[in-house]
Amino acid sequence: MSTTTPGASVSHVSPGLRRRLTLFDVLCIGVNATVGSGVFSLPDDMHRAMGGFSPLSFLLCALLLMPVALCFAELAGRHEDTGGAYLYARSAYGDRVGYLVGWFCWANTFVSWAANATLFVKLVGIESTLVSSLLSAGLVIGLGAINYFGVKPGAWVVNLVVIGKIGAILCFLVVAFAAFDPSRLGGALPRGALGVGQGVYLALFPLQGFEVTSVAAGETLNPKRNVPVGTLGALGLSALLFIVVQAVLVGSYPDIGAKSDTPLVDAARYLGPTIGAIVLVGSFVSIGGFTAGSALGSPRYAQAIAAHGLMPSSIAKIHERWRTPHVAIVWTTGLSALLALFFDYRRLVGMSNITVVIQYLFACLAVPVLRKKSPVEGGFRVPGGRVVPWIGAAGSIGLLAGTEGPEVAFAVGTLVIGLGLAVFTRKKAPRAA
Repeated sequence: MSTTTPGASVSHVSPGLRRRLTLFDVLCIGVNATVGSGVFSLPDDMHRAMGGFSPLSFLLCALLLMPVALCFAELAGRHEDTGGAYLYARSAYGDRVGYLVGWFCWANTFVSWAANATLFVKLVGIESTLVSSLLSAGLVIGLGAINYFGVKPGAWVVNLVVIGKIGAILCFLVVAFAAFDPSRLGGALPRGALGVGQGVYLALFPLQGFEVTSVAAGETLNPKRNVPVGTLGALGLSALLFIVVQAVLVGSYPDIGAKSDTPLVDAARYLGPTIGAIVLVGSFVSIGGFTAGSALGSPRYAQAIAAHGLMPSSIAKIHERWRTPHVAIVWTTGLSALLALFFDYRRLVGMSNITVVIQYLFACLAVPVLRKKSPVEGGFRVPGGRVVPWIGAAGSIGLLAGTEGPEVAFAVGTLVIGLGLAVFTRKKAPRAA
């Protein structure tokens, strides 16, 4: 995955917004946001962690995330507005907690953007670390510039990647089934129980994205039904696809455990030059499309939070000529470019995981609070009463077991910067909130 954020405001629905998204549209938004770079780049890491049992890492992670998805589904059924986790936390706990969750939502978008930009450059075949870093940062800046000058050019870029990623993966599966050897599945765990934790944590990055379905609730037909179904469907279908891909990789590619930035492409080339070329093109389409979508959507989180008076008001400004959130675009692009310049793909994956788990945690905790604050009749309700939200919260915390020191340091640093910005905003405009 990997997460992409639709360019919608997190404020209440404007009278100008039209509800056009159907259940199929919402489901496609979630699957598209989930099936990103992870499936192309992380299968080797997962095999080194869990060996022939690595397909189960997706299953175990999906089981941990299902209570979270159920909570998102109930919260989406309670809100007909756009916003996702930021909106839910703000409704449940007020501006301060809402701001912090929104801050981490924004951080996750530009970290994911930087991660996918670095992998896109790796696919080109650049060996030099310095050149690769400079090109990754340059790609981010270029896409940010496109979106600075209008939303339509950015949308055109995103539209170029409609079916490439799924088509390439399905082509690989068809060819690889002929070489599939089920005896390669199972066996010993290379790293024991520790490897299981690492495998589940690695699976978190590819499975991110189902939460995006709720961000566009304000433009969805019958959102109290379609958004919950789309959220659960996006997680279930994506997890099923990833389990099948990982299992086929393990059973058909003997070098799956070798360290590589492009294991799926390597496996396809092993099976034949034609399928190798198809999967390589699909990788470019998928990852390039995600970076283009990030450039389009990521700044909208910052612009929306600032529009609520929770960040400096200048970030909410709209360009007089281009009608884009140009200040938010500049800040988001600059931060993403810096991350792409100084960190590699796998480190950025860890950073993204820890920021998205914070969103999941507070979304789960918001369910029991909102049930008390504003009970509603009808709509989707998480089965299991009060238990499932707490299971989702505990599972979210459990996912952090695979984090490493630098990732924790990044999360703490992000929190400190966010708190500093909040204090600065309140001092500058104490009545903004």
